[in-house]
Amino acid sequence: MPWMTSNVDALRDFEVEAIRILAAGILSDEQIEGLKSLKVPARFEYTGCGYFLTVADPELPAERLTLSVPPIIGTADDVVSGFVVFLGEHEPTLECHTWGVVDVPDDFRQRDVLVQQPSPETFIRPL
Repeated sequence: MPWMTSNVDALRDFEVEAIRILAAGILSDEQIEGLKSLKVPARFEYTGCGYFLTVADPELPAERLTLSVPPIIGTADDVVSGFVVFLGEHEPTLECHTWGVVDVPDDFRQRDVLVQQPSPETFIRPL
C-alpha cells in the first residue's frame, strides 16, 4: 500500500498540522512535537473515500474526545478533504475524509497537501 513505506514518519506534516489546529488548547506543544517523532502507525485503514490513521503515545490523553472544530480542509490537486481527531486511551486517530467531488485517493498522504481553515463565508456552521 502507498502509505506503508520505510523510513517515513507515522504522521505526515499536514496531518500533524491538522491535529495541531483541531487539538488547540487540548494537546500541549510538547505533545504535538512528540507526534512528529512517531515512526510507526498503530493502525491504518483506507476506506475508499478517506482513511483513519491511529498512533500510540503514552504521553497523549486517555480521556475520550472528538475534535472537529474549527473546520479544517486539506487540498491537493483536485482533492478536498476534511479532518476529525478522536482522542482517547493514549491513541489518537486522525480521520481524513472526502469534502469534495473527488474521493480522497489511496495515495493522498504522498501528495503535497495544504491544510487550512476555510473562510467563514465558505463554511456553514451548525446551529
